[in-house]
Amino acid sequence: MNQAKTQISTNGLFSRINPRQTLGVGDDHQTEELLQADAQSPLGQLLSKIAELPEVRFEKVLTVRRQICGGLYRTDEKLDATIDRMLEDLLIEP
Repeated sequence: MNQAKTQISTNGLFSRINPRQTLGVGDDHQTEELLQADAQSPLGQLLSKIAELPEVRFEKVLTVRRQICGGLYRTDEKLDATIDRMLEDLLIEP
């Protein structure tokens, strides 16, 4: 149900942006509007949670690099699992 609410809310914001249009400096207003979404909206809550995350988790990067070099990293499976966990963390309220 949260996903449906998020989809409805983001559709209204993103529908005002033409993805085929080349954006210039004057178009930063639309981008800024998206980034400053109301904290009560699902998009605003999602953006707040993303902003709290660390930019890079170096220990994870090193671990994955070692696994890739050793041929132990199953990319498709790991990618699917990682995306699922990230979406759950970001979309499900504690």
